[in-house]
Amino acid sequence: MFEGWDSFYLMIGGAAGALIGLLFIVVTLIRGGDAATKLRTTGVYMTPTVAHLAMVLVLSAVATAPSLSLTIDGVIFGACALACLGFAARALLMFGIRSVQATHWSDILAYGIAPLALCSALAISAAAVWLSPAWAARGIAASLLALLLLAIRNAWDLVTWITAKADELDKS
Repeated sequence: MFEGWDSFYLMIGGAAGALIGLLFIVVTLIRGGDAATKLRTTGVYMTPTVAHLAMVLVLSAVATAPSLSLTIDGVIFGACALACLGFAARALLMFGIRSVQATHWSDILAYGIAPLALCSALAISAAAVWLSPAWAARGIAASLLALLLLAIRNAWDLVTWITAKADELDKS
């Protein structure tokens, strides 16, 4: 199903893996503040971003793995899409009940609505594996690339916010 896609998946998988490592480094900048608040906000902002990057990495590995059946591909891609949908739904719920206050209006879009849409597209593409493998391969590739780009945007948002907060705490 993914014949000819090797270079694409090696490129986006490698990018996702590198960004995960960079986010781990950035997390070390977080210090001070209320522990309960940090845990809640991490669950809405940081954890889904790392999970999206990890999903791109894992699914890129699955796509380039030799000799996997369509059934295994479809199940793995579908399970990851469902996990991603769970993260997006949780973020929207946390924003909705105001358990986590969005620092900017774009947070609701970038951490909730967009991942929900992209993971829905990934789930639809995973379901299409049995109906139209060629279409599914294109849909999965587009969904993962869009998810990677969104995760890059969200990682940049997190890095700039965390470093600004660290500077504030250092001054006080």
